[in-house]
Amino acid sequence: MSLFLKPLELALNTALAQDLETKHKLEQFEQRSIAINIKDLDQIITMTVIDLQIHLTANTDETADLTITSNALTLAKLGSDPDSLFSADIDINGDVQFAKQLRDLLDGFDFDWEAQLAKVTGDTLAFPIAHGIRQFSGWAKNTHQSLQESTAEYLREEARILPDKSQVNDYLSNVDTLRADLDRLEARINRLGVK
Repeated sequence: MSLFLKPLELALNTALAQDLETKHKLEQFEQRSIAINIKDLDQIITMTVIDLQIHLTANTDETADLTITSNALTLAKLGSDPDSLFSADIDINGDVQFAKQLRDLLDGFDFDWEAQLAKVTGDTLAFPIAHGIRQFSGWAKNTHQSLQESTAEYLREEARILPDKSQVNDYLSNVDTLRADLDRLEARINRLGVK
């Protein structure tokens, strides 16, 4: 993982150098750190801002101002969907105001991965690599959704642990009928009490 951090750090700082508005926003992050806990890879990356530059380390001994925990795909989506930082899929510990500042920073940061790849690999390789990454991301998303649907179907049909939609609708209908019957019974009791 540490071999991967230096190229990523370089790419982020290069992109920030081209996005002066976002780089200016980094002033509020100066000397502050964010621990990114990638659960499915069992890795923690610490991001620190020093002199308006992002520094990435695999050091888990540091105490961070903010800790963000989730799986790799969910964390990767933060670039395109900063609001997902506050979704149920991501755990945040630490300074909540700092987390809001991070979301605002990500929201204004337009990082063109393909352009950065082109600088390293050339235009010829950048497009197929970026296309492959997008395809993998789409495959992972579809696989995750398919797995959820298959699990739910198994629990409904095979294990009979979860009710199917018609059973839920029947139950809710019966609850509504019972509620209406109770309301009528209460009205009759009230009428009898008045006499």
